[in-house]
Amino acid sequence: MNNWEANFGDLLRLALAEDLEPLGDITTNIIIPENLTARLFVQSRKQSGIMSGSFFIKKLCEFYDKEISINFSFKDGENFPQETKLIEISGNARSLLTIERLLLNLLQRAISIATYTGEFIKKIKHTKCKILETRKTSPGLRMLEKRAVLDGGASNHRYNLSTGILIKDNHIALAGSIEKAIELAIKNSPYLTKIEVEVDSLEQLKQALNFKIDVILLDNFSIENIYTAIKLISNKCIIEVSGGINMQNIKEIAETGVDYISLGCLTQSPPQIDIGLDFI
Repeated sequence: MNNWEANFGDLLRLALAEDLEPLGDITTNIIIPENLTARLFVQSRKQSGIMSGSFFIKKLCEFYDKEISINFSFKDGENFPQETKLIEISGNARSLLTIERLLLNLLQRAISIATYTGEFIKKIKHTKCKILETRKTSPGLRMLEKRAVLDGGASNHRYNLSTGILIKDNHIALAGSIEKAIELAIKNSPYLTKIEVEVDSLEQLKQALNFKIDVILLDNFSIENIYTAIKLISNKCIIEVSGGINMQNIKEIAETGVDYISLGCLTQSPPQIDIGLDFI
């Protein structure tokens, strides 16, 4: 088991404890016979979407009750229509009732992110530009949410603070200058670690281009300044854009020719897909 799987197990323990401590599911245990079996369907309601989260739903069922049987109607990354069955689950009725809310919370989160990501992808599919998420993820759910972004058709940015150097405005301010921050990064970076530098002006960009770096992040640049930046960079490094990007302006930004657009809203504020659960 790798680290993130172990961490996901810890998350499941905490999430279940929120619902079950100190006395367990007292309603279910009072009303439902101990050995009753049941079957339930997880369904989409009024919306279509992109399937995601199946791996994590399997892990939840295995974690709580290994006897639960689960079958998915769609693979992660596949589109599903509205009012359709997504999952069929069978097993001990008490177990199913106890985990139903956590199951729906995880599934709805994953599907909502994948579906919202897919809507952005449609806007720029005619360009070379790729979409990334950011670290604006729910604490403990980063792997689920980053997997959902992939299922929606986008790419992943760095996983955490240890998987890449990204020099941002606060690093620059505390280092004293953008040149000093980059010099320290180049001097002390681990072998084969890429260096990305965020700039918020053309002047900062010119200073950064005096060094050999891998990625420039243009933060809150106007369309006019993006075009100017592309000319200044002149294929010296990869170009990423972020800040103030939405469904209305992403097409125009992607058409400038930049390589990547990063969007915090993918994991921070996706519209929620209506997913329901019915017992048979």
